[in-house]
Formats: sequence, C-alpha cells, structure tokens
Amino acid sequence: MGEEGLKISIMARKFEQEHPGVTVITQAIPWDAAHEKLLTSVVGKLPPDLCQMGTTWMAEFATLKSLEPLEDYGSKSSVANREKFFEGSWNTAIVKNRLYGIPWYVDTRVLFYRKDLLGEVGFPNAPQTWEELKTACQRLSKDQDGDGKIDHYGISLPIRGWGVFLPFAWQNEADIFKVTDPKFKETLDFYVSFFKENLTPIGRGADVDLFQAFRTGFYPMFISGPWLVELVSKELPELEGKWSVAVLPKKVKRTSFVGGSNLVIFKDAKEKELAWKFIEFMSRPEIQIEWFRLLKSLPAVKEAWKYPALKDNPMLRVFGQQMNDTLSPPAIPEWEQVASVLESHIEKLVLDPKVLSNPQALSSLEKEINSIAQGTRIEKAGIKRSFFLLVGALIGGIFLWTLFKKKTVPINPLIKNLGFWANLKRSIPGYFFVLPSLTILVLFLFIPILLSFFISLTDWNIYGLADRSVVGFVGLENYKNVFRDPIFWKSLWNTLIFAGAGVPLTILISLLCATILNEKFIRCKTFFRTAYFIPFVSTIVAVAVIWRWIYNPEYGLLNYILTSLSLPQFNWLSDQRTALASLILMAAWKNFGYNMVIFLAGLQSIPETLYESAKIDGANAWQLFLHVTLPGLRSIMVFVLILSTIGYLQFFAEPYIMTKGGPLNSTMSIVLYMYNQGFKFFELGYASSVAYILFGIIFFFAFVQMRLKKSGFETN
Repeated sequence: MGEEGLKISIMARKFEQEHPGVTVITQAIPWDAAHEKLLTSVVGKLPPDLCQMGTTWMAEFATLKSLEPLEDYGSKSSVANREKFFEGSWNTAIVKNRLYGIPWYVDTRVLFYRKDLLGEVGFPNAPQTWEELKTACQRLSKDQDGDGKIDHYGISLPIRGWGVFLPFAWQNEADIFKVTDPKFKETLDFYVSFFKENLTPIGRGADVDLFQAFRTGFYPMFISGPWLVELVSKELPELEGKWSVAVLPKKVKRTSFVGGSNLVIFKDAKEKELAWKFIEFMSRPEIQIEWFRLLKSLPAVKEAWKYPALKDNPMLRVFGQQMNDTLSPPAIPEWEQVASVLESHIEKLVLDPKVLSNPQALSSLEKEINSIAQGTRIEKAGIKRSFFLLVGALIGGIFLWTLFKKKTVPINPLIKNLGFWANLKRSIPGYFFVLPSLTILVLFLFIPILLSFFISLTDWNIYGLADRSVVGFVGLENYKNVFRDPIFWKSLWNTLIFAGAGVPLTILISLLCATILNEKFIRCKTFFRTAYFIPFVSTIVAVAVIWRWIYNPEYGLLNYILTSLSLPQFNWLSDQRTALASLILMAAWKNFGYNMVIFLAGLQSIPETLYESAKIDGANAWQLFLHVTLPGLRSIMVFVLILSTIGYLQFFAEPYIMTKGGPLNSTMSIVLYMYNQGFKFFELGYASSVAYILFGIIFFFAFVQMRLKKSGFETN
C-alpha cells in the first residue's frame, strides 16, 4: 500500500535473484482503497499470497478467518521469530493468542518540541514527567499580540484521536475497559485539562498548517511519528538545531503507541511456502536497513538498530528507545467502534460544558464499551428458515395483489377472443426484446434490494462475513435500536436542516443566476454558464480543499473579511453553531450550476410574446417575473425541487471529507451514520435498516411533492 507498494518491487527483484525460477508479482494500491480491496479479495476467495497489513486491521481480518496462522513457521525460523523483534511490535500480530503476521516495519509516537522556545521558559530539555509537561505548556501559552486571545499554545493535542490519548492511559497503567477505575479518570481529567486551560487549541488549530504552526511557535510541541523527522528538516531548514524529539513524558511509565505494518499470508494463498520465504527475506537485518534507506520506514527487527544508519542518528535513535516501551490497541474487531465511543466522550467533555466526568457518566461509558467489545447478541431464529419464510411471504403477497387488483388495462377486441397460447405466441418476440434489460434489472436491482432488506432483519456483522452460520434473524430489532439511538435522531435532524435550508437556497441562487443570464444585455453568456457549471462537475475533494481554506480560522477568506469589517471571527468547521451552516453554504455553491442550466433552458422556452403582452398591459419587472416567469417554470420547478430534495437528503461527501460528522455530531448525516455503521463498524444488518429508513423518508418527501404537483401546484 502507498509508498511501500511503489518501492516493494525493488526488494522483489532481489528476492528473485536469490531464488532462481521464482517470479514475484507486486501490486500497489492506495491506502484509502486498500481495506475494501482486501475485503473484496477475501470474500471472493482470491487474495494475494502475501500482503502488507496495517496493525489495526489484524484483528478484523483474523476474525474473518482469512489469515494463515504462522506459529509453526516462526518456531522453525532463525530469522522471523519473537526474539528478533520489539515486544510491542510483535504483539500487534497476535490475535486471540495466535500469531497471524510478522512485523515488517514499525512506527511509534514521540514528542516533537522546539528546544529554543522551551529553553526560554526554563526547560533546557524536553519535559520528563506529566507535571513537567503541564508546567511547560502553562509557561508557553500566552497572548503575544495583546488582543486578549491565546495565540501561542503549549502543545497540540487532538480532541478525537485515540492514538494520542491511549498512550496517556497506558502511562498511568489505566485499562480502557475499566473506565470507572480512578487511574482512568485521572488520565481523562489530565488530558481534558489541556483544553480547559487553553494549553492546546480547540478549534483554531484544526486547520493550521503543521509546519507553519511549529515554525511560528503557535504550538511548540506535538506528538507524532518518524515520518515527520525528515519532513520537518526539509520544510523548516531555518529551525536547524532549534528542535528535537524525545520519548513521551512519564507518569508511571513512558509507554507510547506502536503502529506500522505486518506481513501476512492469506489462508487461501496458493504459494504459502514461498510467501514465508519472502517474509524471512524481509526480516533479515541487512534487508531491513536497505528498506529503511529506500523508504525511511523504521525496522521492526532489533538487530537492525545497531547499524550506523540508525545508531548514529540522534533523532531516529529516540524512536528506537521509545520502541522498548510501546503498546497497541486491543486486538478485537470491534476496536473502531470502541474507539469512536471513547473519542465521542472526550469530545463532549471538551466542547460541552454541561458534560462532566462524574462517576455516573464513566459508569455508562464503561458499560457501553464493554457491551461493544463483548459483542452482545440478540436471541435469534434460524436464518435459513427465516429467509424462506420471508421469500414465501413476499411471493404470496405479490400473488394476492395480482389476484385482487383492479384490472383497468383495455384489451384490443381483435385479440380478446384469442386463446392463451395464441396470445403467448404473439408476445414471444416482445418478451425476447425485454428479456436482456429485465435480466439486468433483476440481477443488479431487484435481487439486491430484496437481499438488503432481508439483511436489515438480521444481526449480520463482521462475524457473519467469516461464518454465515452465526447470522441470525432478529426481525424488526435493528429498526427498534435505530430509533433508540440518539445519534440517529441527531443525524436525522441535521439532514432535515441541511435539506430544508440547502434546497431553497440552491434553487433561489440557481433561479436568480438563470434569470440574469437570460437577459439580452448580458454578454459572454457561454463563459458564465460554463463558469457557474464547473463547481458541479468538480470532484468534492477539490471543492473541500478550497472551502477548508476559505473557512480556515487563521488564514481563511471569510475571517479575513470579518476582520476587515471589525466583526468577530468564527471557527467555522469546529463550532457547533456554524459547522452545519458552513456545509450548507458550500453545497449550495457546488450544486447551483446544475439547476441554473435547467432553469435557463426553461426560461428560453417561455414564449417572448407573453412578456410583450404583459409589458403592453403595464407590468413592471417584478410583475413579469411573478406572473409570467414563475408560471412558465412551474413544471421545471417541481422537477428541480424533487431532484434537489432527494440529493440533499442523501448528503454524505461534505461531512465525510470536511468534518467527519463533528463537532459533537453537529454535521452527522443519515448517510454518514449509515456508512460508519456498515463500513467502519461492520454492523451490516443495522446499516441496512438505516438505509431503508432513509428510503422511507425520501419516498415520503418525493410522494408529497408529486401530490402537490397533481393537486394544483402547477395549475392555477
């Protein structure tokens, strides 16, 4: 994956030289597509022989029963065995006491800090303890320009970032599954205190460029991985000698997070022995060093750290020291869901003053985390029997509807008296013409719809992907749980606001622009039509990059304009009050061009004689628009309204790319909520039920709008 995929072919050629007659075929795929790609290959039973696997994916793919256990291979190897690797890195490959991978390269988190700025506040070295870290941050945080706002913070910490929070818990020997334990509460209070005391930025630092912030001292300390060592040196040459890295500060221990990638062999691999030989090849210390020189990926083999390339580099040596005290998240497939619940709780503590870290809240959090981790399941009926009952009920319903429905189709008198077989014979050519399209619709539309509805009545999750026998029929239980979930109601409310405000705004802008462009005195109409239409056809990622800079709290255009007008600035995407409105504005800008083109076509179809007649009768511009233009656009208005409503009710890309649904779920949409449940937590049955609820909502709005059209909306 990623850069590794682009460079691994170099090592493959070296392996081929050592093993004549062997060919290694490499395939590079981007990280953001890797998970779905691997999952598809596993379900389709066509996986690669050997694969790079992110450490946090190990539990998931092991649960799918797709990975080959490697204990027997490792016990016979003098190169790829436990003693050769860092303990924390080795443990990332163990799931339920079984070894499913061999560490390939590692990364861990250390403290990046400005030596010069810490020296100015009495710290010649990096903070060594929690107390020193807090003191250093208090001395570093200040209002430098005298405007009453903190503009230089002590450290950058994420509100939603379990990879940074967990090391603090491990340093205090706190257990993530024992939230009510005093050690965990102490850790939580310590972490949140940095936000409460303005020692770390909450909203303003969200979109600040890392290198710019480090250079100016906006935050002189942050926690990150080894890839930034070379980048900071390259991007900030003026800070040469003014910054360094250190192992994390200590509470009881100095534990940090260990990540990186493992090498795994799939159970359905065809060349397992050769795949293991390649793993051994990549585990040799000299090969690990060569890989480090190629990609700067830190070796997982301890022996490789004795080579001068690492031993003589003072900053990289710190990462080697930190690797001696590292841990990884619990190896459970539900970890992403557990992490999401934990991050949501921290976010509430930071952003919502009403939420307190009291025993009741912690008890509820602990109960929720353990319920997820234990995979609480519902009593269920047999899936096969339930499926056949559902299909039987569906067929019976269709039969009864066909039997009792009122026949209103007129029959041609010439064929009315023909027999059944004669009618069938006359229809055969027509059936043959329809058959290809009907087959495609049945295979790729009707059957998937039927199956997805059935899945919504089951408890299908990641365990069901590995073994369908554990999937059970739970009836309407998923739907009940959806309606009990406050996040669903929040996402529904956000979606309705997004559509309720976004649709009229988009139509208004579209109609206004179309009306202006339809005027005869406007020049360069083709240019303007193209310019206004470009945002609609632009990828949402490109649009998001532009608008993130517009909304940037430090350097953004909107805040620059507000400052010029002596108005207060906003953290547009980090404030609950403005985040959703910011997305509505961006969506309206992106989508109005499409509706504008449709309105423009409609305006040009209105007879000019109507306008001339109205002008003769003394109508002014507003009366022309109200009594000629709008009536002439009624049919198009209904079409645009229905289309825009359906599109806005399905909004997903905007919050997914811009806010991830935050802050505090203030931009969570139904589709994003469904995506998280289905593709992040793998609760496929639950996600399917959300999809059908959304279908019902869209159907309701579309039906109401169509009824309005038929009942006189376009006739007056």
